[in-house]
Amino acid sequence: MRNFCLFIVSLILLTGLYFSSCAKVEDDETEPPAISDVRINKNDTLMYGNLVVRINDSLNENPNRMDTVIATKWMYIYARFTDKGGSLLSTFKVEINPEYKDKRGRESVKDSIMPVVRLGQMIFNQKDITVYRNRLVQIPDTITRTRKDGDKLVMDTLVLTQKIYDLKVAVIDKAGNGDSIMDYKVVLMNRKTLYDVRVGQE
Repeated sequence: MRNFCLFIVSLILLTGLYFSSCAKVEDDETEPPAISDVRINKNDTLMYGNLVVRINDSLNENPNRMDTVIATKWMYIYARFTDKGGSLLSTFKVEINPEYKDKRGRESVKDSIMPVVRLGQMIFNQKDITVYRNRLVQIPDTITRTRKDGDKLVMDTLVLTQKIYDLKVAVIDKAGNGDSIMDYKVVLMNRKTLYDVRVGQE
């Protein structure tokens, strides 16, 4: 009977030590995940009459290249996410802050920034995954803003500022460790500008 009791006590102690060591390993997981091979709207195209206008060339591996996103068209991300520890991936997000100016060019009308944050999909509980064509958001080419002018409410139409923007991509794993790319360069422009720039080159 005494030996049996000692066996039970030993079993309980060993079980407790096992689970506490597992918890410690998980708590000590500090190796951050990694983001690589990011592309925005890879292989994207637009139609101009019967002409196919290529926006982003998938074969362009120049590290100084800048992907182009057309306003009102869906923004997609291609990227690889890798968990370097043992806690597996959780989620990722993409953030960009388009700027808008008064359509009529009035200096009295303040510019506006429209923060856009979108969560990605398909990486939860994964160890190493490449995301293809994950749909994120459509950036509007104009926005309407209501402001107070004296006693009246007036509506302003603001247009997208076409320029180079910093796009942020961030990922976290299930242990809360994270990695981010803060300044992935993308160009936001409207369709007319793209046609003016590209059609003459086709």
